[in-house]
Amino acid sequence: MTNMDSVNNAKFNDLPLKLYEPDWGSSLAKTIVELERLRMKRLGGPVPPYIFFQLKEIFQMMESLGSVRIEGNNTTLAEFVEKIIERTSVKTEDEQLKEIFNIDKAIKFIEENVNSQTVFSRALISELHKIIVDGLTPPPAGEGSRMPGAYRSTSVSIVNSSHKPPEPIRVLGYMDGLIDFVNKPVDLQNDLLVTALAHHRLAWIHPFDNGNGRLIRMFTYALLVKQGFKVKDGRILNPTAIFCMDRNKYYDMLELADSGEQEKALQWCAYVLEGLKSEIEKIDHLLDLKYMTSTILLPMLSFALEREHITQQEYEILVAVVKNEDMILKSSNLTAVIGQESSVQRSRIIKRLRNKEMLKPIPGKSRVYTIGFANNYLLRGVFFVLKQNGFVPASLDKKNN
Repeated sequence: MTNMDSVNNAKFNDLPLKLYEPDWGSSLAKTIVELERLRMKRLGGPVPPYIFFQLKEIFQMMESLGSVRIEGNNTTLAEFVEKIIERTSVKTEDEQLKEIFNIDKAIKFIEENVNSQTVFSRALISELHKIIVDGLTPPPAGEGSRMPGAYRSTSVSIVNSSHKPPEPIRVLGYMDGLIDFVNKPVDLQNDLLVTALAHHRLAWIHPFDNGNGRLIRMFTYALLVKQGFKVKDGRILNPTAIFCMDRNKYYDMLELADSGEQEKALQWCAYVLEGLKSEIEKIDHLLDLKYMTSTILLPMLSFALEREHITQQEYEILVAVVKNEDMILKSSNLTAVIGQESSVQRSRIIKRLRNKEMLKPIPGKSRVYTIGFANNYLLRGVFFVLKQNGFVPASLDKKNN
């Protein structure tokens, strides 16, 4: 270890990981209060669950893509959408796509295994890391790991950062301290400060030989789920949007907090929590039925018709579904849309739309359908409209430098 390394680590030892509380008259405190309101806000509104879960799938795509692009993955949103429409298998040999699919698997793992009673452990963090790097070529050629799930045994550096992560011999102790920190009970108003500080601390430690950035953002997602931002109860989260809006600012803010100074640590917390609040408020609009119908779904169908992804007749049928309060369609309802057709002709029309997956059967209901838009040609229109309304970071549609 060089003298500079010793100074770096000694300085941090003098400033142990701790909960810095803000001045409760500050803008950060107001953000915490607003996030507490959002956490307790009752969701599930009038948007039907079969529509909500398609929305969740779409934002999960953005979360997965956003997380890998921060690390330099060059897949754009437009390219990824086409791969989804083409049904590219998760077993693809394209490592950039595999990297995205791994994040998707990590999100699903979190949602299935993390709840308010979860105690974070080395095993949970290791499992997340294994999922994230699964099947990827280790560095320097790829974004995988030589030791999936195991703390690093070598020194690492962080691109575009002056911070040198601690030597391997110190990683276990720092990680045990971090795990204790996130498991220690705190007052509710401090939950989110723990999340922001833990995100920085994990980045500071850089515990694995590779995949740290992706792991850190998934760990943050897991903390939010534990702390009550529950996707199972009807909330959509896209926390990576905070960081991929401006990748350089993200790195600058992380480095600001590296000093361990209280004021700078709280500036980092404000950056994270203000971004989270903005994203949650924005996405929660989609749970308003009127907003969802008029701002997203109807413009999406117009986009598809203009580009001849659907026929005029298909457009009219799907508009009728969207305008129905429950967003459902029965075969008997088709007469009002397409005129007096035989039952055989109605069945053919429904079958054609089902084959295109633009009509989806409602589970448990015979011959009752809703609109499908998460994995077919309508998906292009969904993302076009989401971009127009500020739900998609512009960075997702640009190649990384």
